[in-house]
Amino acid sequence: MDAAEFMQGHADKACEGRIAEILADLTPEALAQLGPLMAGAPNPLKTNSVVPVATAGGDRVFDVTYGGEGGGTVSMRETVREIGGAWKIVNLERPS
Repeated sequence: MDAAEFMQGHADKACEGRIAEILADLTPEALAQLGPLMAGAPNPLKTNSVVPVATAGGDRVFDVTYGGEGGGTVSMRETVREIGGAWKIVNLERPS
């Protein structure tokens, strides 16, 4: 699985409500960043768009937008890195 496949799978799991699995995709640092970014996000998440943005060393950066039933959205810039043979989200922030 490459970084793009991982990121799309993660976004799909978020829209399916598979909370334990999406939290397992995050490093502790990224998990700490999640709460403020999700404040005001649509609930439940129903759609996603994953767009590759950059490659920096071994990291891959994606802009991910999640949508809800009522038309609201939340966007995040998500950085993924291969750690111990598995892709992990290592940083979350608002896209610039």
